[in-house]
Amino acid sequence: SDSKDMLALSAKRYWFKPVAIFFNAFQLRAYQAAGMKLDSPVLDVGCSDGGFGVLLSEALGRPEQLAGIDTLQGALDAAGDEARALYREMLRASATELPFPDRSFKTVMANASLFAIHPYLDKAIAEFHRVLQPGGAFYASVCTDQYDQHYWLTRLLNRAGSPSLARRYADAMNARLMQTHRFTPQQWQERIVRGGFSIRQCSGFLSLADTPFWSFLAWTPLRMNGVLRYVTSPRWRSRIAAFYERCFRRRFENRAALLPPETCGYIFIEAVKA
Repeated sequence: SDSKDMLALSAKRYWFKPVAIFFNAFQLRAYQAAGMKLDSPVLDVGCSDGGFGVLLSEALGRPEQLAGIDTLQGALDAAGDEARALYREMLRASATELPFPDRSFKTVMANASLFAIHPYLDKAIAEFHRVLQPGGAFYASVCTDQYDQHYWLTRLLNRAGSPSLARRYADAMNARLMQTHRFTPQQWQERIVRGGFSIRQCSGFLSLADTPFWSFLAWTPLRMNGVLRYVTSPRWRSRIAAFYERCFRRRFENRAALLPPETCGYIFIEAVKA
């Protein structure tokens, strides 16, 4: 399917959350362009309520065996029927102590979750290596060191001559989004290689030019859009999805699927267990 489908799929899934529509459309398109394969068994690290796993399976094909872990019980409890049907199991567990035997999986993925593993990031990467079969793939999407300097309000405050306020706002956003680790693309790759992997590819997908717009959608007052999740009419849900799709279409089409990582706030890394 072409890249337009990823925006439509994302809008259909997240009609109540424009920030998720926007981000996941770019992320899914990058995964597709990079040739991501969900070879079973698959482990989803930081699966939350399974919503993105459902979206990913719609975009790339449904894995036969999918397990998910998350540290937040509330997120796991919020899983809907589709997620419960898709995931073989959804467990409360830490990435630093995975409750699986060695070589249990062919694929491990950490979608916008690796940067939240603190303080034992290296231990978690070693665990991913342990539970993967030889030749197995590890996929991660992570934010970069430049990301929080491009939040719209951070830029506005810096331009207004208030760097300390800008830093405080960036720190507050990072805490809310659990973005503890913000490394350069090279540093991210070095950490993963240190865990026993070799890097197959690294590309950006959310450009620094699009980061201010994304952060505006994530701005606290705009989170009021969350009330839309209580819209039960399929007709109105599809109308809302179509509205956001139209809003984001031009920006989405004007960007390549895969970008130089140093120009991006979010990057995609594929690594392999030797």
